Amino acid sequence: MRSTRLVTATAAALVCLGALSACGPDNAGQDAGKTAAPALSATAAAPAGTGTGAPATGTPKPAGTGGADGAGKGIPAKAWMDTKNIPMDETYHYAPLAANAKPQTGPVQFKGMELCHAPIAKDDGYAFTGAASAKASVGFGGDRWTAQQTLLFVGDPTHSSGTKQSTNMVDSRLTDALKGCAKTAPGATVKVDSAADAPYFAAVLTVPQADGSAVTLHEYVVTDGGAVSELSVWATTKAGAQPKDAWKAPEDRYVGTGMTAPMCEALPGCG
Repeated sequence: MRSTRLVTATAAALVCLGALSACGPDNAGQDAGKTAAPALSATAAAPAGTGTGAPATGTPKPAGTGGADGAGKGIPAKAWMDTKNIPMDETYHYAPLAANAKPQTGPVQFKGMELCHAPIAKDDGYAFTGAASAKASVGFGGDRWTAQQTLLFVGDPTHSSGTKQSTNMVDSRLTDALKGCAKTAPGATVKVDSAADAPYFAAVLTVPQADGSAVTLHEYVVTDGGAVSELSVWATTKAGAQPKDAWKAPEDRYVGTGMTAPMCEALPGCG
């Protein structure tokens, strides 16, 4: 009888020890507000709360346009830039990009190439598809400023030199399309604001539309490791008219840093 009791007590103790090891203490309060980057093959969860505070009196809050999962499939939520670094956020208080991200399938279409009618060459499709891509758009549309970030993760360049070459090729195709926009979109004007050796590309474009309106586009592009990020901020107005709200933006280099830092924190191979 004593032997039976001893075996039973030992078994119970082992069960309790296993439960403690599996569950551990509740540390939820120690890292409040922090979101670890999920695996690249997983869909990132939406951050808690998607509001960014009430905008100034009389200014409606821009509505998000994203999917329910909160981030593009394969692109971690923490890879998206903080909206405080987006031009016009001081006026519009944009909704979080991660909460409005939509995964893309097939070759990703960057906004700048789309507006400039610069198609992706058939032989380049593999690079523009990459390992994962997503877009996030926030804003009002029309003659008020809309912001869209497009993220393409070609792959981890530490595993293949070809990945870095593909990433650089995508960056080159995109920036060349922007510089040559007048060739593919008749009447377009392009002003490149970034120096040739800057770690970012920045330009302002005006692109006439078929209906007689014109799109004013502020375009930013950064690339690092195996990732390419495009930020497009645009407004559409009647020919000769100005956007409803005056342009307000941080210096281009700060916008570029605001794009690169979270991207490199979340995706492997940067730096």
